[in-house]
Amino acid sequence: MKVFGFYKSKKYLQRVMFSITATMVIVLVASSVSNTYVLEKTVKSIQEESNLKVLSQIQYNLTYMNEIISRLSNFAYRDHFLIPLMFNETLPKMDLIRGHRQMSNIMESSSFLHSMVIYNQAQSELYGSSSNFLLDDGVTKEKIRRALLDPSHPQPTNRLIPMSLEQSDGRIDTFAFIVTDSLKPFSNIQSAIILFIKSDWVFDSLKKMNVASNRDQGDIYIQTQDGQLLTSDPLASFMSDQDQAHIKELVQEDKSSGSRMSGFVIGDLSGEKEMLTYMEDGIGAWTILYIQSYSKLMEQVTKARNQSLLLSGLFLLLAVGMSVWLSYKLYHPIENMIKRIKPHLPDEKQDGSASFDELSLMSDNFMKLSEKLSEISSEHIVSQYYIRRFLTDSQLFSHHDMQHLIEKHELNISVKDQLLVCVMRIDNFAAYDSSITGTSKKLYNFAIVNIAGEVMGRYYPCEAVEVRGDHVVLILSQIVQETPSPFAQVTPLLREVQDTIERYYGISLSCGISDIISQYPFLSTAYSQALRLSQYVIVKGHKTIIASEDIKENLASKQMSLPDAIEKKLTEALKKGQLTNAGNELEKAFSLIAGFHYEDIIRAVSNLAWVIKNTAADIHENRIISFSDDMDYIHQITQEKETLEEMYLSLLSVCAKICEGQRPANMERNEMMLETVKELIEQKFPDMNLSQQSIATSVKLSSAYIGKLFKENYHMSITEYINEVRLNHAQLLLEQDNYTISEIMDKCGYANQSYFFRLFKGKVGSTPKEYRMKKSIS
Repeated sequence: MKVFGFYKSKKYLQRVMFSITATMVIVLVASSVSNTYVLEKTVKSIQEESNLKVLSQIQYNLTYMNEIISRLSNFAYRDHFLIPLMFNETLPKMDLIRGHRQMSNIMESSSFLHSMVIYNQAQSELYGSSSNFLLDDGVTKEKIRRALLDPSHPQPTNRLIPMSLEQSDGRIDTFAFIVTDSLKPFSNIQSAIILFIKSDWVFDSLKKMNVASNRDQGDIYIQTQDGQLLTSDPLASFMSDQDQAHIKELVQEDKSSGSRMSGFVIGDLSGEKEMLTYMEDGIGAWTILYIQSYSKLMEQVTKARNQSLLLSGLFLLLAVGMSVWLSYKLYHPIENMIKRIKPHLPDEKQDGSASFDELSLMSDNFMKLSEKLSEISSEHIVSQYYIRRFLTDSQLFSHHDMQHLIEKHELNISVKDQLLVCVMRIDNFAAYDSSITGTSKKLYNFAIVNIAGEVMGRYYPCEAVEVRGDHVVLILSQIVQETPSPFAQVTPLLREVQDTIERYYGISLSCGISDIISQYPFLSTAYSQALRLSQYVIVKGHKTIIASEDIKENLASKQMSLPDAIEKKLTEALKKGQLTNAGNELEKAFSLIAGFHYEDIIRAVSNLAWVIKNTAADIHENRIISFSDDMDYIHQITQEKETLEEMYLSLLSVCAKICEGQRPANMERNEMMLETVKELIEQKFPDMNLSQQSIATSVKLSSAYIGKLFKENYHMSITEYINEVRLNHAQLLLEQDNYTISEIMDKCGYANQSYFFRLFKGKVGSTPKEYRMKKSIS
């Protein structure tokens, strides 16, 4: 009952549970019904196709039987022994005897014949071959006359006509087949041969087809044009006049609806549902029917449907259980939220037995909280505005006005104790500003303000506000118990704020702490002082806390620029390529700069950058071989770097690049000379007189000197290099052009063929001819 009461009291849970359960039930029921429908439809389709195949075979058999009988009847019609029996007005006894004997012979040669009768129109007489016909005192003859010789009911020729010759109950025992000299319907005005076919011969074919196709669950019938059903089974169903008329009606309706010769019909016969497949025999005389019990045919379908319904029922139970479990899982967060907001609800809604909609309840509570938050937010915006005004324009307010505003807006600033201002700046703000999106910046600023306010607020009355996006300002009020040493806990608490922000957000903060003030109008002065102190992170480094006593030497310093000697020595070291000396001078310069005022620090570093750039320009202008190094970025160092250490390393890196480009002048001259030698060889290699001596003469140097210098730099002699260039060119000519070997030697500067062959084989490993042949094949 408790469980039922729990679910009953939760309207949203009821909706979720009902929706999931109803969805599962609908899906399972629809799946089961559709599967059963598809299965039944598939079985019907397969059964119809199978039945039509069987009926097509039966149709073929009946057509084949009709052809056999037609051939026999045509043969008999032209028999000269039977012609007298058909056409003579007076029949001699010998012709009669010969005719009877011939009919007996035909009967003996055809096992499917029941009997044979010849009608003589001139005599209006029937001559038969069977014993019944001859010995029953004309009873059979009279049956034939009534059935076939009635002028008012002409009979079709060359077709099987069902008849009852021997059965007194009218059941079909034979089929008549009339043959005349025309295709017109037969009556007593023309002679004819009438063959009587055994009914068993016809119906046995139907039986064999039904058994062969394993179709003992249904019955095969032949329907005549007047709707009569023919079958060999004396106990066959649907033989009543009412069933035969209903079958005829069903078949005719389906035929007329689609103008087709075969089809598939389901209807009620003898009080039961039956499936009826029909097909015309091909000559328009009969319709072949196959009637099956629908319940037997669909027995497997019914069994499958029952099993499917049973499984669906089991799955429904499982689905209900899962829906309850899933609903509660989905509802669990809402339940937890309801538990959390219940203590803040009115008394009438805290009663768990009360009927309420959870979402409406939370919506109402959310709207109330939103209204309250809006009020708080509006008041917070106003409070933040006045705090910023106090920090920037406090001198515009009187002591009384500021005290009134503080009390009116309930600012957490003491109106009677001493105050302290702290500025917390984000280190590497340029990189932070370019890599963080606007939304993330707001989140981080919000986090810094709240964490700083919460940490500092544990010990001091504190107001925190974000200013210009790059720093946060804290206004701290002194507490009474700190009278001997006011604000003693500020530095440890600021360190805690720095560690917390860096640990959670990866943001480094540096802090500036103003001097203690006792009057509100001095807030602007204290803020400016704290902001200026925070700039001295350039000297102290990132994540430092700076008070005025920490940089008193900088504030007291009178030096504003570097001595000229340092800049001069730095310039000389750079021009000489002496990185060690340049680094020493740079280190001396930054040691002095670290004691300057902030503005003088920036100016001194900028001057150093100009000195280094001008020196690089002088070196670049006076060098024989210039070195490429972009020096424009050197002026951005003071803007991109925040500490002297970073600036020092950047300028030292520039000095290293300049010194690396400084090499002795003779090395440059040797490089130029060797490059000239290589260019001469690559231009004049076809000249047979090209040699080390001729090259030395061209460059105005001794042959020994130029040979030694070339060997030291390229680890090969000039002669070896000449041959290397010539042989490389010879390879190209052998691969690409159709020059003769002599022409190639001439173009490459060789006069002696054996010498050329020896050098070529030494380089390539084959003679020029072999090399050309190999390349042409590949």
